[in-house]
Amino acid sequence: MDSRSPLNIVIVTGMSGSGKTTAMAMLEDMGFFCIDNIPLQLIPKFIDLITDSKEDIRNIAFSIDVRGRGFFADLSRQLQALKSTKDTVTIIFLDSSDSVLLKRYSETRRKHPLAQNIPIEEGFLLERKYLEEIKSQADHLIDTSNFTVHDLKKELRMFIQQSTKTKSMTIILQSFGYRFGIPTDTDMVFDVRFLRNPYFVPELKNCTGLDKDVILYVKGNDTTIKFLELLKKFMEFTIPLYDAEGKSYLTVSFGCTGGRHRSVTIVEEVKDMITGLGYTPIIKHRDIAKE
Repeated sequence: MDSRSPLNIVIVTGMSGSGKTTAMAMLEDMGFFCIDNIPLQLIPKFIDLITDSKEDIRNIAFSIDVRGRGFFADLSRQLQALKSTKDTVTIIFLDSSDSVLLKRYSETRRKHPLAQNIPIEEGFLLERKYLEEIKSQADHLIDTSNFTVHDLKKELRMFIQQSTKTKSMTIILQSFGYRFGIPTDTDMVFDVRFLRNPYFVPELKNCTGLDKDVILYVKGNDTTIKFLELLKKFMEFTIPLYDAEGKSYLTVSFGCTGGRHRSVTIVEEVKDMITGLGYTPIIKHRDIAKE
């Protein structure tokens, strides 16, 4: 019996020039492991390799296009077999009008994969014929004729979040010490030096903000309690807005004097807040080991 956890599998396909490269780049930013131009028949084998590995990969995106047309035989059965598993399989088909596709090819001066020796309009017609079956089985059709790159990313992000319950933004929570400088790789900085300092308590001086006694000391007063209440409301308000704006990474840093006590404790508290919003934050305690 297959005891592994279900995967989120997204298959991106559609007309050449409709935005598949942009879509795959966006999925990669969302944390998907992306494979470009893979024959449909090889997807189950690749999934087996992923699940047999030690890597914790839960979100996978594949792009399929007309370059793999030789593998389109028995397409319906292959797709049905994929969707019959416990994995969440989502097919996204990107399309655009021939006139817009022609304009895009003229601007980029790229050759259509099926129009090497024929007019490009005939290449579009042939490509639509090859992709007709997979288009009919798509979960989501997106016409990018009037889309900017930003529009396409926004449309995809909303659909992926709804269909796979995947949060798109990576959130990094970082503690640091002002003695060692403010991090340059940060979007927001909170100065928590107004909280009472365990450094001046002899039995806590050599501990860190990960130790139970330090946590109790930092959190055990009205100032910290009120600060965490307000911070929680702030995070609940701003994080979804950053995500909706299309930000791929958000780094939030908390600083105290040495980066060993107060900032560490606060980051661990904020981790629970962010987790409660449906994200899995990355934690960095930059200066925790410094004297």
